[in-house]
Amino acid sequence: MSSTASREQATAAVNSVLSWMLPGSPRVDDNTRSSLKNRSKKGSKAQLINQNLKKAVRVRERDAQGIKKREMKARKKQIRAKQVLEDEAEQRAKLEVLQKHREEGTLTQKERKFLNKVIARNVRDFKSWDSQDDDLRDLQDAVLEYHHSHGSRAIGGKSKKKRGFVEESPASARTADHRYPGLTPGLAPVGLSDEEESDGE
Repeated sequence: MSSTASREQATAAVNSVLSWMLPGSPRVDDNTRSSLKNRSKKGSKAQLINQNLKKAVRVRERDAQGIKKREMKARKKQIRAKQVLEDEAEQRAKLEVLQKHREEGTLTQKERKFLNKVIARNVRDFKSWDSQDDDLRDLQDAVLEYHHSHGSRAIGGKSKKKRGFVEESPASARTADHRYPGLTPGLAPVGLSDEEESDGE
């Protein structure tokens, strides 16, 4: 009973404030709360259903867009692969024609220039592959040799450094402010003022 009385008193206070601040505003009624709750519940369910339907439509649209993008990528990839194959076939056909003309001795000046460029490019590519393999082998040998000769010492050096750090760490605890143990310099303990610092300035 006291809760209903206090609720009525609060409602009366709210109504008086509303009438004073906003004259002509509708009065708040205790009974309208329950009807508002029922209406809001029904409305919220309808809103939830509506939101879920809209979300499902957005997901479907997004999926459709994603499928279209994937299809376009696959199509472009197929077109590129087809173009590469066509270019290679065309290049082979040109080289076969040039080979035939060379055997017959009917090469034109333009064909001879093109054939010389192709030969020079192929020789350059072959030499670069060969030198890359040699360079790679030399580098691997150098790394392995260095690892075998210096590897054990480097690992031992690391562990010594770690041991030294662990041994030195208790000494570093002395760097804390001796007046207030447990605090780093610059932090004053709770309850003390900063007057000591302001006196020095």
